[in-house]
Amino acid sequence: MKIEKRLLSRVEGTAELELIWGNGYVQDVKIKIPSSRGIEKVLEGRPFMDALVITPRVCGICGHAHLMACVRALEDAVGNVKLTQKAKLVRDITLTVEMIQNHIKWFYLFVMPDFIRLGEKIEDFEPFKGKKWKKAINVSSNVVKVIAIFGGQWPHSSYAVPGGITSNFTTSDISRALSVVESVVEFFLEDMVGMDEESFLSARSAGLWEELKGDIRLFVNLCIKHKLEKVGSSYGRLLTGGEVFPCISPGHFTGEKKLCSLNLSKIKEVVSPSYSSVKVVRYNGLPYETGPLSRQFLSGNPFIKRLYKAYKDSYMTRVLARLLEVWELLDAIREKLRGLYALIKEASYHPSYQKADKVFGEGIGVVEAARGTLIHRVHISKGIITEYHIITPSVWNLGPRCEKYLGVAEKAIIGLEDPLHAEMVLRSFDVCSVCTTH
Repeated sequence: MKIEKRLLSRVEGTAELELIWGNGYVQDVKIKIPSSRGIEKVLEGRPFMDALVITPRVCGICGHAHLMACVRALEDAVGNVKLTQKAKLVRDITLTVEMIQNHIKWFYLFVMPDFIRLGEKIEDFEPFKGKKWKKAINVSSNVVKVIAIFGGQWPHSSYAVPGGITSNFTTSDISRALSVVESVVEFFLEDMVGMDEESFLSARSAGLWEELKGDIRLFVNLCIKHKLEKVGSSYGRLLTGGEVFPCISPGHFTGEKKLCSLNLSKIKEVVSPSYSSVKVVRYNGLPYETGPLSRQFLSGNPFIKRLYKAYKDSYMTRVLARLLEVWELLDAIREKLRGLYALIKEASYHPSYQKADKVFGEGIGVVEAARGTLIHRVHISKGIITEYHIITPSVWNLGPRCEKYLGVAEKAIIGLEDPLHAEMVLRSFDVCSVCTTH
């Protein structure tokens, strides 16, 4: 038996993979994420509105999702908060934009360079030099301008407050945002799938992922060449807690049965082992995967239905689910932006007339972040935070084992025969160690 430790590169933060080898394959694995910043403790004793500024600093990539989960938790705790349709749409739009920038950046900067390490001559994806690598940087940087238009800045926006949003905007701003989104639609069609919109939608309706071209076709070919299309499966249990209308809704898949509901009271933290600073979270006592694969499988995406039937929750299926979700999100954003024109005169914010020091309550905020279901829970007494708890998507996916079960990503790595494949399978969950330990 041999123990091999590999420090993971190209991740946000620090993560170590400890592989226990025997008979030529991985017999056991530990994902070690050592650092912990204690954001939850930092929030205790502070005025509840401070959370709107502090929680987006949990992560530089998905900080906007933390803002949205936080503001929902505060609204739930305050009670009797009414949002205008205008505020709801803008929140949805900006949250979804952050997911898109993450997915594009992750594929071109984190996934494809792994194939160079496997010996593939794909110079266009070479870090800092390849033209596709550079183009992806530009596209992912450009799309977050939509958040800046409505939220003032990205990352670390704080424009959402209990009762709405703090920004007013013009029809010209909406048009600018639409123009940015259309440029990303063009990138998706020309570069990612290599098809016009009509051909893509025709393939989508029948779930014909084999007809996709462009960079996705290259990725599929490389997966098959390196025998990655069937490896990397975990438990096959999938979970989504948030909603992005109309393409994502809450639900879970037990491995045998799909249920269009999620009982938040069944989400529990259990005792975690000493080798990682990450929490252990279970749904109804069991480990579940969250993220784009869960979302697109549960929402009935035709591509993912056929992929899952053929390859289950494999490395290839997991990556393709994240890539193909980009289209679902772009399509939803276009419709919501167009809908904003008619709401331009609506109020952005309905103030709460309850004095801050009179606020008592508990609240929960659940949203879908780029990596999956994000949950914030808050307890407030006399306007002061007494408890704050965060369960990030990476806690679901990268969390360590409990007494009965391996973590989701740990389970997916067992049985692999190549250490680089082990890194790639782990990276298919979109590793973010700073979110994982926060």
